Amino acid sequence: MTQTGLSSGFLSHFQQHWPFPSPLPECTLVSSCFNEKAVSEALFTSYAIDAPQAASKRQAEFLASRLCAREALRLQTGQASLPLPQAHSRAPRWPANSCGSMSHSHAICAAIVGNSKHWQSLGLDLEKPLSPVRAQRLAKTILTPAEHQHYLTLDDEQRALYLTLVFSFKESLFKALNPLTGTYFGFHDAQVLELSSLDTGYAQLRLCKDLSAFWRDGEQLQGQFSHLHGNVMTLVSVATAK
Repeated sequence: MTQTGLSSGFLSHFQQHWPFPSPLPECTLVSSCFNEKAVSEALFTSYAIDAPQAASKRQAEFLASRLCAREALRLQTGQASLPLPQAHSRAPRWPANSCGSMSHSHAICAAIVGNSKHWQSLGLDLEKPLSPVRAQRLAKTILTPAEHQHYLTLDDEQRALYLTLVFSFKESLFKALNPLTGTYFGFHDAQVLELSSLDTGYAQLRLCKDLSAFWRDGEQLQGQFSHLHGNVMTLVSVATAK
């Protein structure tokens, strides 16, 4: 792989690792740190990636997450290809026989790639933990009534971490299911039923809205979560039907 992003000071070295409690077969996860100030038009050109019409911060996030995806695809498939934009969808189009997801948060980027023989879709999300004050302000926007009841049983620090995890899981769920259903859904259209802890572990998620003929209200999925450089990281995986 070309080292342009590394030698320019834009990216740190890629890390291939598995921070979640249970490994997923035929999946590769890569993360890195990036320097927003080092992003440039020349970097986009060197990787044949079209720069978004956006501020430099957004351009840096866009490029960093795609370079993680490129490295994950190289390790997974042997081909350093890229997920491509789609005309009528914000969801990227992954190469044949692969699915994946990308995320970024405060100079941290990550991507996961899976083999389509095993996985229909993957949703990965990184979030900086909310402060207790911001959590209090956002709680009812993000939480369903049942989630909010549980939130009220926690102390201030636990509330902030719980809300961050619920927010992140719902982002991961959207990334996993929107490409399969083509349906938009919001924070109150899914519920985190349980978290095994607030440190590292598992969560059970349930849809509260019909998204398609197959993905209906009440359907449940399992997620996993961990932490990366002080950020919360969540993953929702959808297995390929046997």
